[in-house]
Formats: sequence, structure tokens, C-alpha cells
Amino acid sequence: MLMIAFFLFLVFLFLGVPIAFSLGCGSIIAILIEGIVSPMLVAQKLFSGVNSFSLMAIPFFMLSGELMEAGGISERLIEIAKAFLGHITGGIGMVDIGTSTLFAGVSGSAAADTAAVGSMLIPSMLRDGYPKGLAAVIQATAGSLGPIIPPSMTMIIYCSLTNLSIGECFMAGIIPGLIIALGTGIVTYHYAKKLGIKGGRRYTWPERLKAVKDGAFAIIMPIIIIGGIVSGIFTPTESGAVACVYAVVVSMFVYRKLKLNMLPKVMLRAASMNGMCLLIVAGASIFSWLVAFDKFPTIVVNFLSGVTDNKYLIMILLVIFLLFVGMFIETLSATIIVAPILMPVAASYGIDPVQFALIMVITLVYAGVTPPVGGVLFITMGISEAKMKDAMPYLIPYLTAVCISLLIFIFIPQVALFIPNLLFH
Repeated sequence: MLMIAFFLFLVFLFLGVPIAFSLGCGSIIAILIEGIVSPMLVAQKLFSGVNSFSLMAIPFFMLSGELMEAGGISERLIEIAKAFLGHITGGIGMVDIGTSTLFAGVSGSAAADTAAVGSMLIPSMLRDGYPKGLAAVIQATAGSLGPIIPPSMTMIIYCSLTNLSIGECFMAGIIPGLIIALGTGIVTYHYAKKLGIKGGRRYTWPERLKAVKDGAFAIIMPIIIIGGIVSGIFTPTESGAVACVYAVVVSMFVYRKLKLNMLPKVMLRAASMNGMCLLIVAGASIFSWLVAFDKFPTIVVNFLSGVTDNKYLIMILLVIFLLFVGMFIETLSATIIVAPILMPVAASYGIDPVQFALIMVITLVYAGVTPPVGGVLFITMGISEAKMKDAMPYLIPYLTAVCISLLIFIFIPQVALFIPNLLFH
């Protein structure tokens, strides 16, 4: 059944059918053709796939991100990044990376981070002399920190599939996210030096303190979310609801940029993004059941055990496999498809589940920056009006920096596990 479902999935995808329906319809047709299980199973799996308390966090975080974007949060985060990073060689490029890192702690989504920050800073990078392709790649790689630094939509879905602690997986993303941001900054510094792009003026400490003070409410939000989860005051789902209330209060009554008549549009945008996300989850849940039914994880384990029993080499092989999958399948869908397959494989080799969750999410997120899917890159190329041939020469060095970071996380597990172990064990 699984092979039929996968073949039909690729056919539907090639025909331009949306990925949620490609997954769902391919699996349903395979079940009907084989006739081994009752078609009633389809309805049950569609419902059970989204009937999860932890998945309720997704609409809340999506709404809070939209509220904070509409409420002027991104402008204040940009001002903080300018105050501390704007004077470094590369200027606005460094500010873009810094702002994306800060915004990742608010949005939880690569697309949201990229659209919010990129629409404001890509034009500024172009004015400062950055080539179109380079500006697009900087924002695409920096914006992809959204699902890595907590909160993370992708990590919530991963944890709902594997029964891992969302709090632990959230915490695992902090240090690796900062390391990837640093790697992105180093590559940007190299290109800025080569192109002769200087930094802006150096802010005085009183000016920096003023920028932090003005953006304090934006910085406090991720602290409230993460602090509440770690301390056990509320669950990740409840933290999403708290984030929404906080975003409304700050945007409407502190910054006063969000007006009452803007709320329907903001909610509609969040609802459409959430609907798309949960449709993918529902469609992929049937496919995931077929993966388990046909015992595909066991087949993969048996194959890999014939290759090597070294867990580090296994992790590198799995990363290569995930890079290939992520290049062709959108990140959320790829996570739902491969998590049930690879989680047992990693466990059988004694790989820490939280470490593997982080490596898998990072790999799929950055594989999704590359063509042919390349959703985040296409957003930034649209803003900068760049063509693929303009972006590709710059994309390879940035992805190389991410791959080097991944090797660090593979061979030094404590980079990812230090904070979770400190707070949860």
C-alpha cells in the first residue's frame, strides 16, 4: 500500500495538486485499491491526526505572530538590531540577521519571519549596494531561524507525532539557532567586505538603551512564552493563548498601532495559514499510518544496520536523506511523513530523541530553502525581484555554514542538550 500511496502522491504533486490533498488522496486511493483495511479508517485518521491538544498551540502562535507584526513589533526589533549591529561591516545585512533572530522568538514560522522582516529590510539592503540575489539569500537563511528558535510550529507538530516534550525540544533550539545566526553573519561579513559595503553609524549606549526600552515589550514576549512553559505555569498550548492576549494588549494599548478595524483582517490571515497547516497535518496523518502499517521503519533500520553500526555515521546518512526529502517536499509535510519513520531508527542507535528532533527540523527547514520547493527563498526573491540564477551562487556558501553547524550538533550533542538538561533533568 505504501508504494502505491507514494507513487500517487508524486503524480498528484507533479500535476499541481496542493500537497495536503496529494498526500490524502494518494493514501486513500491506495487503501481502496488494496482493500485490506476498511475505508472507515480514513475518516478516523483524518480526525485523529488533528485531534491533539498540543496542535492547538499552532493557531494561537500564528495569531500572536500576525498580531505582533500588525502591531509594529517588527519595527522595534529592527531598531534594537540596528543599535547593536548596524555599525558592523555589512550594516543592514547584519541588522537583517539580528532582527530575524529576534523575530524568530515571536513568530515560530519561517514564512512569517521572512515576510515580516524581509519586506522592510530587503529594499534597504538593495539601497546599500547588496546584489539582489545576495539580499534574497540573506533573508531566506536568516528567516528560516523561525522554526528553530522557540516557539516553533514545526517542532510542535514533531512533538505531537512522537510524544516528546515540547518544552525540551523548544529549549534545544536556542543555542543551535544562535550558532546558525552567527554562521550566517560570518558569511555576510565576508561578502560585505568583498563588495565594500560598510556599516552605519555606531549608536551611543544611551541610544542603545532607548532602543531596548522602546522594544522591551517585544523582547519580553518570548521570555513570557518560554518562561511559562519551563516553570510549568502553563502548557505550550496555553502559552500560545497567553501570547495572543499579550500581543493584543501591547499592540493596541502600548504601541497603539493595531486598530480595532484591523483585527478581522489579521484574524483572517492567521486562520487561512492555520487551515492550510492543519489540512497538511490531516492528509499526512493517513500517509504516516500507512508507513507504520507496512513496517517501513523496520525495513530502514535493517538496511542501515547492514551499512554501519556507528551512530554518528548513521546520523550523517539520515541528514543526507532528509536534505533530499526536504528539497522536494514542503517542511511541515516532510516532518509528518518522515518523523514516524526515522524516530525509531534514531532510537535503535541510541541517539538522543531531543537531539535528533532538532537536527531533523534544522535539516528539513534549510533543505526547504533550496529549489525546487524553496518556499522561503521564493518569497525573498519576489521582494528583491531576483531571479534564481542571481541567488544560487550565494545560496551555496550559506547552506555550507548551516551544514558545518549541523556537524557540530551531531558530534557535540551537549550544544543542543545543555539547556534542556539544565532545566528539565
